[in-house]
Amino acid sequence: MLKRLKAAGAVLLLALAAAGLVRLRERMPAADVIRKLAGLRVAVTFYRMEYKTPPASFGQVLAAGKLETVPGLKLAWHPGSAKVTDVASFRFRDTGGWAYVNDPADPQFGLVYIDCTHKDEKGRFWSEL
Repeated sequence: MLKRLKAAGAVLLLALAAAGLVRLRERMPAADVIRKLAGLRVAVTFYRMEYKTPPASFGQVLAAGKLETVPGLKLAWHPGSAKVTDVASFRFRDTGGWAYVNDPADPQFGLVYIDCTHKDEKGRFWSEL
C-alpha cells in the first residue's frame, strides 16, 4: 500500500512538473508584446510632455492618469507579469517583465524596456525592442 502511495505521489509530481513546463513555454505573440510596449512608452511620453521630466518611478505614470493599468506580459520561459519594475540602470536581469530606468544619472533615464535576454519567434532579442 505504501509503495502504491509513493508511486502515485511520484506520478502526481511528474504531472505537475510537466504542466509547469508547458506553462513556462507559453508566450504572447511578438506583435502583442510590441504593441503593449509601445503603449507603455507613449504613457511615459505623455507624462514627460506634461511635467517636463520623466517620472521618478513608473508608478507616477499611473498616478497621473497617463495609463489606466499595466498590461500583462508573458514571454516563453518566464512567468507572466503585469507590473513595471523600477531599476536604476539599463541592464538585463532576465526577469521576463517590464522594466523602467528611474535614475536621472543613467543615460537611459525614462526608458521602458523588456527585461529579457531571449529571442522572440522572429529571432530578435526582446531587449532590442
